[in-house]
Amino acid sequence: MPTPRTETREICSFTSKDWTGRPADGAGAMFGGFSVIGFVLCLVLMTFTPGLRDVGATMLFVALFASTFTVLGILGKNSSERTFLERLTGTVNEVVLELTADRTNQLSPDELRSLLVEGGSLPLLVNGVSGLHLMVIPQPSPKPKQYAKPKTEVVTTTRIVIAATPPDYGISSFDRLLETATTDPGFNSAAS
Repeated sequence: MPTPRTETREICSFTSKDWTGRPADGAGAMFGGFSVIGFVLCLVLMTFTPGLRDVGATMLFVALFASTFTVLGILGKNSSERTFLERLTGTVNEVVLELTADRTNQLSPDELRSLLVEGGSLPLLVNGVSGLHLMVIPQPSPKPKQYAKPKTEVVTTTRIVIAATPPDYGISSFDRLLETATTDPGFNSAAS
């Protein structure tokens, strides 16, 4: 007996530049960059403020400056990713509601985030019949031929798809019966 063929339809896709799920990634580099900016700013302020000419005061100023702006940068990135996730959840929920006609199948942003981070699929019932799955498929982008030094950042495209597998409730046997009936010469002569 042949296995049922799974068909997929893409709901939406996004890249790791749109949403990573880890807004604190790169915090060390961000802190280092703000430390350099804070040190240069401190050097400029030393001409006007003699209290900053002390090594301890300079280190404290640089640490507070870098920490403050790193936290603000992470919070800003988290906010933009959260907004993107909410829009993505709305798009996915519209399709799920249209296919299943059941509001209990809709996802919260946290449930969608969990599905995106862990991968895999979420089974959905359509009028009590199984066979529909909401799936997350991460795909690394193809690497173009580069003659220069390759970049370290790999952009990943994530696709959210609906996969439909017809249930095995005699559909394949009905298809074989129909095929036999239409190709049998005795059936065609009896029908005409």
